[in-house]
Order: sequence, then structure tokens, then C-alpha cells
Amino acid sequence: MSKKGFTLLELLIVVIVVAILSSIAVMYYGRFIERVRITEADTVIGSAILSQERVFLKFQRYTPYWHQLDAAPMAVRTPKEQNDFANGKDNTVYYTRGGVLSGNIKAGFAITFEQDATDRWFAVARRVGPGEYTYQIVRPFDSTHSVCVPDWANEKDLAICIDYMGVEHASELEGNPMVPKLEENNI
Repeated sequence: MSKKGFTLLELLIVVIVVAILSSIAVMYYGRFIERVRITEADTVIGSAILSQERVFLKFQRYTPYWHQLDAAPMAVRTPKEQNDFANGKDNTVYYTRGGVLSGNIKAGFAITFEQDATDRWFAVARRVGPGEYTYQIVRPFDSTHSVCVPDWANEKDLAICIDYMGVEHASELEGNPMVPKLEENNI
């Protein structure tokens, strides 16, 4: 007489192996999704900077406004008060995943154009929305190289910036290329 089927011990081992593999997969999946978000932001930044160069050729100045770019994302091509992907009619911030109107900004980036203390222009993508990330991607207009700038107290920021920048240790990460503006003392 032969018994067909699995013993309880065999089933328990299979369940444990599947649980371990699942936990590893979830960890890598989260990092993969974050890398996709960074790539999307970096692509938007690259297109926007090329468009900024065309604006500069035409008007001899850069613009902080998304709607003045010929290659702006569809969501911010026309400034309007009720825009889920921008900061209203100002249209100086582009939220890659929207959520502005509901007050529930989705996990993505808020991308702006900023000048530093030396009047050098940058595209800055700040990580926004739910989650534990607070890093930013910064690219000077005169460069094709983006820099991941972590919150040094946030381990997840450090891990994703190390991964994105292709370095081995946090000590190898580049600093923020923007020169901070000094606050004026009101005397």
C-alpha cells in the first residue's frame, strides 16, 4: 500500500522557503520601483534643460515657468488654477505623479528650476509623497550629470543614492552642486 501526498513537514519547509524568497523579492521590488521613479525624474529634467537652452537662445535668459518651455510635460503646458500636477497658475513646480488638488501628493518628484548664490541654474527634483525617501536629484543646466543628494540621516536615502550614483560607500557620494544662498540679516 503506497501513500500519495505530502507530509506536514514537507509542506512546512515549502512554506518557509516561499516566505523567505518573497521577503527578498519585496525588498528588491521596492528598490526597483524607486529606481524607475529616479529615471523618470532624470528624463524629465534632461528634456526640460534642453528646452531651457532653446529658451535661452531665444530670450537670453532662463525661465522658472514650465509653461514657457516647448518640451514641457502635457500636464503643465498651460498654467491653470486647478492643476493636479502643478502649483496652480504659478506653474513653477511639476509634480510627476500629481495629487496636488486632493492634498495627497503621490510618491514621485516635485521638479523646479532654481538659481544658486552664483546665479547658476539647476533643475531640482525633490522626492515627495508617502514613503521614507527625502533625497533630491540635482542637475546644473550646464551639465549632463545628475547628482543624487541624500538626507544624510536617512538610511534609505543613502542606500538609493549609493545605488543610483554607482558608488560603493556613502563617503563617495558627491555633495550638492548648488552653492547655498546666504540669508540676509535684518538689522
